[in-house]
Amino acid sequence: MESYLDIERLASLVRKKRGSRGLRETATDIGNVSPSTLSRVESGKMPDMETFVALCNWLQVPPAELFRTSKEEQLDTPEAIAIQLRADKNLDPAIANALASLVKAAYRDLSQNDGELKQDP
Repeated sequence: MESYLDIERLASLVRKKRGSRGLRETATDIGNVSPSTLSRVESGKMPDMETFVALCNWLQVPPAELFRTSKEEQLDTPEAIAIQLRADKNLDPAIANALASLVKAAYRDLSQNDGELKQDP
């Protein structure tokens, strides 16, 4: 069974926690990570082990939670959409998070109604 680092999830978590703070301020907060390295991670580039561990500590996420067991393992649709929204550099992080929450709520509502769309009178 092949394992891999879910770099998209890592990038999404870093962007979400950083929010509107600057790269320099955030890198200083994390420690031992440069602003340019932080930017590369947020863009989906693979970090080195030291950076990965520092990011996990800062995020308060166990490293094992960011590993997947096979490439075939797919995210559910709402989570995949949320990752794409948060990755969009044209969207303010707060707006991306709000949109992601709306998409997830819509899918939850849809699943509770057996996939039938509600229609207002």
